[in-house]
Amino acid sequence: KFAVGGQKLYVRLFQRKLNWLKVNKIEYGEISVDLSPVIEELAAARFLQTESELEDLCEGLDLLSAPELKSLAKIFHLPNPNGQKQQLVEDFLRLAKQRSVFSRSQAGVGTVILKRVKGLAGKCVRVCKGPRAVFSRVLLLFSLPESVEDEEGGSGGQGQLFTVLMANMGRVVFPSYTVNRRTQVFQDRDDLIRYATAAHLSNDIATAMVNGNWEEANNLYLCAKQTWSELKNHPSLSYHRALPEYLRRFTVGWVYTRILSQGVEILQRLHMYKEAVQELQSLLAQDVYCADSRGRWWDRLALNLHQHLKNTKKALGCIQRGLSDPCVRTGHRLALSLRALRLRDSPSCKHLRGLFQELPAMAVEDVTHVTINGKMCPQTGMGKSVFLMEDIDDEEGSKDCSASTVMCSVEELALAHYRRNGFDQGIHGEGSTFLTLYGILMWDIIFMDDIPDVFRNSYQTSPLDLYTDSFYENRRDVIEARLQQLHSASSETLAELIADIWMTQEGKAAALVSWERFISLQQVQSLVSCLGGPFLSGVFRRLSKDLRHCRGGLPDLVVWSTHTHHFKLVEVKGPNDRLSHKQMLWLSELKKLGAAVEVCHVQAVGGKSKHIS
Repeated sequence: KFAVGGQKLYVRLFQRKLNWLKVNKIEYGEISVDLSPVIEELAAARFLQTESELEDLCEGLDLLSAPELKSLAKIFHLPNPNGQKQQLVEDFLRLAKQRSVFSRSQAGVGTVILKRVKGLAGKCVRVCKGPRAVFSRVLLLFSLPESVEDEEGGSGGQGQLFTVLMANMGRVVFPSYTVNRRTQVFQDRDDLIRYATAAHLSNDIATAMVNGNWEEANNLYLCAKQTWSELKNHPSLSYHRALPEYLRRFTVGWVYTRILSQGVEILQRLHMYKEAVQELQSLLAQDVYCADSRGRWWDRLALNLHQHLKNTKKALGCIQRGLSDPCVRTGHRLALSLRALRLRDSPSCKHLRGLFQELPAMAVEDVTHVTINGKMCPQTGMGKSVFLMEDIDDEEGSKDCSASTVMCSVEELALAHYRRNGFDQGIHGEGSTFLTLYGILMWDIIFMDDIPDVFRNSYQTSPLDLYTDSFYENRRDVIEARLQQLHSASSETLAELIADIWMTQEGKAAALVSWERFISLQQVQSLVSCLGGPFLSGVFRRLSKDLRHCRGGLPDLVVWSTHTHHFKLVEVKGPNDRLSHKQMLWLSELKKLGAAVEVCHVQAVGGKSKHIS
């Protein structure tokens, strides 16, 4: 058992990336001014490795600062000793591969470089992988990742540990709910290790993809594919298949299926379209894992068949099967439908026109489109468009209005336009405005008791089934009762319902609620009284039934008038920006629910005028 100092230092080092660290760079004054004895204690217990175990040249070079690398580059006469750090590392690795010009018994060039590297770095340590892996698994077991985002992070438990520390310090307060763990997710230690290994592999592949290392990503994907094919008949899989979907996400099969899905993108990047099609076909042939990805798989398959393999007839059949798959929802369903229409109208498909009659039609109502002009700020790079606008300071009591030019986003430009058209209140929140209203008005239902296994520890911001079909199915009666209550609620009742939750829960970490989205309780109450119960219950019904697919695509702006109680929902599009499929669907649905909906296109104009036209 370590002294308190050792425990504190280990936790801090565990939280950092698994890299070698220079001892003279490790500073935690709150633990001790001199950490040497603490480090020695951890190293003696094999919780830390010391520089004597540093044998990988790449890891050693990574330790050095740019100036240290440059000085080393001069000693070894590298071609460009003042180059960038990454370039110098690559040059050293290339040099290390060369055979020694002297006898075979002499140390290779790489060994000589590593010796010099260690001399420059001085004392260094790294967290030992064995104990670290055990702690990672303990944290994983204690706190299964709630969201797909956390899951894809595949971290070694650092996120979970940070959450626990923040809660213990009172920096984060979680909602009140009852922990109810009824089902065992992992059958035994080996089952947990298989899951953790797969999660780390998925994370390594994602990192390689983000960095554009497609060959490395492909090798990792092929390794994973091989491992998964060897595991396919493992007895634990039949147990996993029987778990509800929200727990099946934490099984080895789910993670490997996600890796195969990553593999499709890798194969496409490497122009291996035939292999991508085969992988998609095998993913769609199973219906146990990652059902929420099936829409994307069908769409990718249709695209690859038509565009890359030039097999339009098969692409059509694929669209037809995709549209009849109950797991294909919202945006993906519309994407497949529109792809079919584009194929139908292309000259090369005249002979297949008869087949299009069999496809189910999907109607999406168009909405009002308006165009405003704004002066664009000259800029370099590929970032979001920046506009210039006159910010008029007309405070009460001042005789002259002074104007200053400010830079703003396309959404801020649009908000100013609607403000001048009588909408004195406006929020640019995209989906978070409605998700926050949903999270507040459905709070007690989201965190209700009686549903086993959805709350498995005290540090959750949502139930584990929130983004699955089970969320609605498990709570159907109470959700329907609440939607009915909201539908018939007066403005006063809605304001009271909001106030009840706001006053008791404000600031608590809840997945759907962004407390900072509104400037005050009064602003939320003002908005809900304009939106009205029937409209809110219509939006909430759609969110309740399929939050996973419906949380995206809600309009950018909500603007309303506190005088007339009219509101408008606006999707803002800058130059060269177009509506996504999910946005088209939401605009159509919101219009059907009786909302004033429009798409505001911002057109860039030159000249001296800074005003919006």
